[in-house]
Amino acid sequence: MTSRVAVVVPALNEECSIVGVVQALRALDVEPEVVVIDDGSLDGTGQAAQAAGATVLRMPFNAGIGAAVQAGIRFALERGAETIVRVDGDGQHDVADVPSLLEALSQEGVQLVLGSRYLEPRGRQTSPARRAGIAWFAFLLRWTCGLRITDPTSGFWAARADAAHLLLDRYSSDYPEVDSLVYLSRRGCRIQEVPVTMRPRGGGSSSIQGLQTLYYMIKVTLALFMQRVARR
Repeated sequence: MTSRVAVVVPALNEECSIVGVVQALRALDVEPEVVVIDDGSLDGTGQAAQAAGATVLRMPFNAGIGAAVQAGIRFALERGAETIVRVDGDGQHDVADVPSLLEALSQEGVQLVLGSRYLEPRGRQTSPARRAGIAWFAFLLRWTCGLRITDPTSGFWAARADAAHLLLDRYSSDYPEVDSLVYLSRRGCRIQEVPVTMRPRGGGSSSIQGLQTLYYMIKVTLALFMQRVARR
């Protein structure tokens, strides 16, 4: 592996957008290795990503976004990556913000940098209902571990290898973002946010819709509540 930076890109049925994401990542000055995890896609996501120059890992079935990201992290660390960046395959994360994440990560003691849609009002914003859910998770983070985060469900982040190794020990298979922030914080990791721009999806549809959103909120809330009780 020639690059110290690896970008992990989970993708499920993102054939329409994955080529643009891979090409934009490969054009970055840091020249990262782009690792696309094809999480059981039924379209040509994996083939398109490989043709665009990405290393492609193919899950044997749809294992969930957390399991896909974890597979990508393990692969990148085993290849010697010193920094892991996580970007969605749907084109919503503006790859132009990756250097900002890496710059913040270079600061002394910072181990994970989270891209936030809410530090600055720019780009595509979420619906009021989803924003309320995100505010609820932000409250839970303060309540459970004193962590002040404006965008706790963001999947756009950069991590040093030591923090990424911790995620190999524990990373939820379906909705990992909030739980992983609690886990890293409790293990002494310093987490910082930087503003990023979100864009409309390049195609396909979100994996979290309708009743899945309610399930997500209940699941994460109960998990954090039980963790809080267990630590008393």
